[in-house]
Amino acid sequence: MYDKEISLVAQDGEKTGRLLAEFTGSDYTVHVTWGSLSSRHTAWNLFQALAQVRGDLEKYGLQPAVEGACIDVYPSRMALEMGGGRRAYHWAGGGRPVTVDIFDDVQVSDHARLASVNAQRTAHEQRQGNGNE
Repeated sequence: MYDKEISLVAQDGEKTGRLLAEFTGSDYTVHVTWGSLSSRHTAWNLFQALAQVRGDLEKYGLQPAVEGACIDVYPSRMALEMGGGRRAYHWAGGGRPVTVDIFDDVQVSDHARLASVNAQRTAHEQRQGNGNE
């Protein structure tokens, strides 16, 4: 499904990593490697597997520069159930969200949108509470 080079953002700069994502017939696996380290998680959808990998990366002070790691991106329940969590809504400013691929690259100028798993979940819950989803 995916095999791509990604940027891993840290306070002291960026590192290069490799992201692999695959579907094994019933589950999805996301695997990120950087240097001699790696994280691999399997879940019923790509977004959840990515979130688990992100949790591991956070322990090293790293955030993957992909749309699925941004504070203003979160999948709908339908995207999780019918699309395997590959696509999500990007809530840019006001108005209607746009659909993005969770593994699309985030440009350097947008790295401020990168967030922890918990911050992203909290922002999503706040949008739901405001009737935005």
